[in-house]
Amino acid sequence: MTTSASSTLREAGTSQPRRRRFGRRLSAKHVLIAVVVILAFVLNLLVLSDRGSTILVAVASEPIPVGSTFDRADIELVPLSEGFQGLGALVTEVNLSAHEGFVFTRPISADAPVLIDALGAPAAPNGLRTMSLPVPLEHAAGGEVAIGDTVDVISVVASQAAYVARDLEVVGVSDSGSGSIGSVSQFHILLAVDESEALALAEALDSGSLEVIKTTGAGG
Repeated sequence: MTTSASSTLREAGTSQPRRRRFGRRLSAKHVLIAVVVILAFVLNLLVLSDRGSTILVAVASEPIPVGSTFDRADIELVPLSEGFQGLGALVTEVNLSAHEGFVFTRPISADAPVLIDALGAPAAPNGLRTMSLPVPLEHAAGGEVAIGDTVDVISVVASQAAYVARDLEVVGVSDSGSGSIGSVSQFHILLAVDESEALALAEALDSGSLEVIKTTGAGG
């Protein structure tokens, strides 16, 4: 039985806009591993027969550039022998959902298998960026801020307070010091921001003091 990516049903999905583009220098070792896995993958498809058990693996239905977000609409699922030695390096039907939303750090050509090593976790959800905000503990809701919370950020300049950004998602928290009674512990809050929010926060950091208000569950 001859199987090709073009004859396999496309997985249902909704295309998402291409997001951040970035790249990294590939070592000769990474390139060699990728070539070997892809060649072995093609050979396996050519000799695939009904006698063996198979598993569905993801292949690109069209060329996918660096920086694209992995989406089911961009791939097809084709059968591959479960005995294929390079199976652990490929995105399969089993681990497909775990990699949705990841970003391609290497380009993928049409009909090529999607390698797990070619995907990286996004910096922040929904195509946003991440930004670290250093705030003294007593100005960060007493340190009662955790991943998944939402916060507002207020800037105080010359005794005048103003909102800089609202409803920002906290994607990370780091305490740079244990602190003690009478001492100040610096808090670093990692926030998901868009371009304008990042610029506003950078200006606020440079020009005045900041106050982080925890808004998780608060009304609009």
